[in-house]
Amino acid sequence: MIYIILAVGALAAGVITAIAGGGGMLIMAILMMVDMPIKMIIGTNRLSALMDNGTSAYHYNKNGNVNKTFLKYAIIPGAVGTIVGTKMLAMMDGKVLERLVPMILIALVIHSLTSKKVGIESGFEGFTKKTITIGIIVTFIIGVYMGFFGMAAGSFFALALVYVFKFDFLEAVATVKPLLFLMGVTSIFFYAAEGLIDYKYALFITFFRILGSRFGSGYASKKGSKLVKPVFLTLCTAIVLKDVFY
Repeated sequence: MIYIILAVGALAAGVITAIAGGGGMLIMAILMMVDMPIKMIIGTNRLSALMDNGTSAYHYNKNGNVNKTFLKYAIIPGAVGTIVGTKMLAMMDGKVLERLVPMILIALVIHSLTSKKVGIESGFEGFTKKTITIGIIVTFIIGVYMGFFGMAAGSFFALALVYVFKFDFLEAVATVKPLLFLMGVTSIFFYAAEGLIDYKYALFITFFRILGSRFGSGYASKKGSKLVKPVFLTLCTAIVLKDVFY
């Protein structure tokens, strides 16, 4: 029975992650039904998310939605942040970041809901020293969070790009996918070395997440930000409500 639930959940998570990010929240909720330590759940989810993000990144890039210039600035700080975060996971409790990120998310969601044009149309006018610096700092912080806990990292990251660079939601979601994939590669070595991955569940989940991701990224590219924004903000709100009530 658990495998049926995992298959359906992973398929849905793949679609959700491709369109808006945050599908890992669903996977982690399902894995909590299994008798598995929380760090093992995080590591298992990270492996499945790795291939999920890789699939989305490939299709978004193929459709021309990824801002490759930003990737050049973000790869190194993202990787360094992830290494720091994975080291922290072994030593610290994740409750601080787990609580802090949803608080920031809700502030950005409220602003996005009250500003109807935010993220619908691209207001990007090029990179400046100021925006590049802020982008690098944000990427490093997301890298730390990605390695340390990871849930909803893509959602937080995409929202940050909307506000820092004035990307539309489609470009923001598409651009974070290859970065999340690279951060995932960095962190997965740590999880594997620490024995924090259940490969049986991870590979099973990955298969269905990739199927969902393939459909979700293709559909989002066709429909654009008018589809991505409401799905994205609904997901972010769900993440915050989950944190408040659970």
